[in-house]
Amino acid sequence: MLKDKEIRTALIEHIRRRKPAVEKIMEEVRVHNGNAIADVVAFYKETHCYEIKGQTDSISRLTRQAEIYNQTFPRITAVITKNHVRWATKNLPEYWGIIVAEAVSENVKLRHIRKAQTNPDFDKKKALMGLWREELLEIARDKIEIKTSKKATRLELASLMGERLKKSETIKSIKAALISRQPK
Repeated sequence: MLKDKEIRTALIEHIRRRKPAVEKIMEEVRVHNGNAIADVVAFYKETHCYEIKGQTDSISRLTRQAEIYNQTFPRITAVITKNHVRWATKNLPEYWGIIVAEAVSENVKLRHIRKAQTNPDFDKKKALMGLWREELLEIARDKIEIKTSKKATRLELASLMGERLKKSETIKSIKAALISRQPK
């Protein structure tokens, strides 16, 4: 029975070996105001979310997670076992990548079914809500020179920046904030 832990280990090694080289890999990244936790996020030019579903995991939960990931990440891939392939190919958006994890001898083999494409549902404001208030303030002050109230909430900051930043600037700012984030 392939479970999250074995798949995650194989996935992280797979990401590290691929080209272009990954800048950073983070696990258990809270997004969308904490409403979902991305299993693995790889940082390239853009962030790429990988959601893992092992053999005994409930695949139907991915429907709710997908709505959040679709608004939050420029690229998304489901890493699943063979028993979930039919559901994933039928229910996940066409732009989601799909990787199948299989146990081969003592190892986990990853096989690409579908390559991730650019996500057309990315929402700047909702993606920015994955950052801490201090990170949003720093982006507003230092990167784009937006004047904000010191009492502005995360939602107010994310809304303001979502209106003023281009998609590429938003992705770049989120990526930089997460890469430099020190665990609390």
